[in-house]
Amino acid sequence: MDATTLKTKLLLHGPDAPLAKLAALSVDALLDTPLSALSKQGEAVSATRRLLEAWLASDEAGKTLGKVVDLAVARLQARRSALKEVTPAEVQRTVRELVGRPFSPEKRLVLTIIDRPPMRELVRQLLLDVVLDFGRRASAPVAGVAKGLGALARMAGETVKAKSGGLGSLVGAVSGEVERQVEKRAIDFVDAALAGVFGQLADAVSDPKRAEEAAELRMAFFDGVLELTLPQLAREVMNADVPGGAEVLRAGLKSWLASEASHQGLQQVAQAVLERDGARTVRMLLADWGLAEEARALAVEQLAARLRAIVQTDGFSQWLAALMSP
Repeated sequence: MDATTLKTKLLLHGPDAPLAKLAALSVDALLDTPLSALSKQGEAVSATRRLLEAWLASDEAGKTLGKVVDLAVARLQARRSALKEVTPAEVQRTVRELVGRPFSPEKRLVLTIIDRPPMRELVRQLLLDVVLDFGRRASAPVAGVAKGLGALARMAGETVKAKSGGLGSLVGAVSGEVERQVEKRAIDFVDAALAGVFGQLADAVSDPKRAEEAAELRMAFFDGVLELTLPQLAREVMNADVPGGAEVLRAGLKSWLASEASHQGLQQVAQAVLERDGARTVRMLLADWGLAEEARALAVEQLAARLRAIVQTDGFSQWLAALMSP
């Protein structure tokens, strides 16, 4: 058989075609290989570190991310639809069902997450603004009296004076003292109330009796997200400075990879995986997820297609001719 005839046979299609069978043999060999035989622990850690370091050192990583973001923004801006109009109904139903399931995390865990100094300061300022505004409104009659007394003091002039100063000064002192007392009491009240506020927030999230209410809040939040339009999302993506954030992330990963902690962490992960599943084959692992048959069929199809594409190249023809030459 000459090289031309062999190449023609290799390009045949169908499940019984030579390349389809070769692809099936290759995929089955991979699927039936134990995980431990695919890569030793040390090799896996070394390969992972090398790949990460190579990617982080490449300027193309940031450029690629920028291009992806620019393309995504352009596509979002080109459509005036709301997110709910472009999200498949099946996806929306599934997500709503997930967020709508009753869930009650431990209260201590919730407090650990939400009761942080920046969040506490934000809530404190919000509460203080509300209380002070109420205090100013409540003290409005006192301020009115103070204004009236001030007018009286101006009319009396020098004839109505106290040892400590004019009546107008006394009225100003009263008005200022009222405001200071309101502000002081408001600060004391808010500081005392903060613990209770965070406790009530945690109760609202963690109390099993209120799980249905928490689920309704999550669904309302999800529905609000779906109301966003694609141009709105595009603006938020641009405002988020994704490329700048990517550079921060890349610098952080570089620093982590250079540390001893990264080496130990990757070793621990690889060791845990191999200890738990090292003796099992790739097919077994896929079967746990119900993907063994589907993954095999897809892998065979894709590999056969790639092999046929390689066979059609000039490089393969030259390689085959050289291989079959006497």
